[in-house]
Amino acid sequence: MKKELLSLVESQRGSLSPLLFSQVFAASCVWVKLENESTFSNPDLLFEEFICNEILSSYLLLDYEFPVQVSWIEKLKFSLNALLSTGVINYQDLSDAIIELVDQSGKYSSEIDIPTEVVELGVKLLNKKISTVYCPFTSGYLFAHKIGSYDYAACETANMTDAFFGRIQTLLLDQNVNIVVSDPIKTPTLIGEGGLQQFDSAIALPPFGVKYGKDEIHDIWGRFPEKSLMGDVYHLRHLLAHSDYVVCFVTNGFLFRTAAGEKQFKQDMIEHNWLKAVISLPSNLLSNTSIPISLVILDKNKSDDCVTFIDATSDHFIDKVSRVKYKLINIDSILTMVASNKDSQYCKHSCALDIQHNDYNLSPSRYTKTPEEIEAECFLSQFKTSKLSDLTDIIRPQAINHDENGTNKFIEHNLTSLNNFGQLVGEGKPIFVSAENIKKALKQTIKPKDVLISCRGAVGRIALVDSEIKENILASQAFAIVRIKPDVEGITSESLYQYLISKHGQVMLSVYVTGTTAQMLNAKDLGDIDIPLFKQDKLDELYSIRIQTINYQKKISQIKDEIINLNSNWVNS
Repeated sequence: MKKELLSLVESQRGSLSPLLFSQVFAASCVWVKLENESTFSNPDLLFEEFICNEILSSYLLLDYEFPVQVSWIEKLKFSLNALLSTGVINYQDLSDAIIELVDQSGKYSSEIDIPTEVVELGVKLLNKKISTVYCPFTSGYLFAHKIGSYDYAACETANMTDAFFGRIQTLLLDQNVNIVVSDPIKTPTLIGEGGLQQFDSAIALPPFGVKYGKDEIHDIWGRFPEKSLMGDVYHLRHLLAHSDYVVCFVTNGFLFRTAAGEKQFKQDMIEHNWLKAVISLPSNLLSNTSIPISLVILDKNKSDDCVTFIDATSDHFIDKVSRVKYKLINIDSILTMVASNKDSQYCKHSCALDIQHNDYNLSPSRYTKTPEEIEAECFLSQFKTSKLSDLTDIIRPQAINHDENGTNKFIEHNLTSLNNFGQLVGEGKPIFVSAENIKKALKQTIKPKDVLISCRGAVGRIALVDSEIKENILASQAFAIVRIKPDVEGITSESLYQYLISKHGQVMLSVYVTGTTAQMLNAKDLGDIDIPLFKQDKLDELYSIRIQTINYQKKISQIKDEIINLNSNWVNS
């Protein structure tokens, strides 16, 4: 914000709440703009007349009852006029000031706070020649204003506050943007000849985490062939109903989820060859949430059969503004990769078969390879390999409720029982199991030489079950129990454990990790991990390493006990 405007804001804000002041300030900007353009027949319009003016009603959508003195608002308007008339500020400065004020207004900041660089990236990914553009959902007008050159833009938002600020921004910047107040999903109102109004392009950052009940949407336009609980599919389908070319921001959860409706949607995009690119972006770009976001580009007129996957989450694309706030940089590098047909460290062009093999998981990390992954694959190339599911039985424990009246006692171990040497230690959690659940419990008891892999939360922690384990021990749902099949060659429990805890094993596990707020590794993906098969001399070496590790651990425990005794025995001497 320009220092002159900042000084004015600080002197005029008073005791008004941040949101109310931003609304009053925005209304005053409209008053100044319309008055300077001689919109009003009376150039000396009073505030009461201004607020009720018929022309102004198209901008002031909210039902205002300003709890401030009229003289105060008129003074603010006078000050703004003085700064404009002397050339100290312009209408772009007023627009920027409103954005900053709304950003400071706390809980309402999410209504407008799409960082400039994120808006810029989205806009630059649109078709180069845009005559008409559709920008629905909250803050869609930010994209329309950034495009600059077009014949017509339309925004559709269900949020009155968003529409209020959008229309004021449109006026200040002299943009041709039609902002409609309606819910784009439930009650679309932009209707054209033969159906929904058509646009050259569509771009949006829809609301995150929206869920729709099965009877919540009554669609007459044939937009939604799939039924999905999460809103991402509905948002993308709605955009495709308005345009053949779509740029849409989504949460990373949408990329890896394969629930019925979402998988069906992804399959349809691949079968129609509409998916052009997927770009994962760094976390902490949006000040109101740390949820990482990605970009999906859909093109109904795409000619080639490749999908471009770009992983832009590394430090190469991050400027760390603060500990919890990042800024997206090197946008031109992303644009170059989208336009290129060459693979690179951050970019991979994949075909439909690759996507099918990954069960329609669209996370770019599944397709691009980091230097660590390349190194791990180089290591694996020295050996014959097999999928983990071909070598082992993978058991995912289910929840077993504690029953006070149960007669069968088990001990459950979770991640807190796992020490730094891959052992289960401590007493665990006692659970009494009823007779009806005894079969379930017995199926998921752990046995000597089982390998446990944590698949929830701290994904990738590994345990190797000792030979003297008791018969009534259970692993919690945080683990997958991996049990080597009989008669397989080239693998032992010790070799599997040593590989999985190695830097290469940890990297290969991380490739399959999903989740935004909580990380997880599903059983199918775990089974797809390549495991090296070793000759007998290497198996013997890895067994020896495990035995030596346990012996060292015992010595460490003994030394710790001796230290405790040294520090306590002197009292009794």
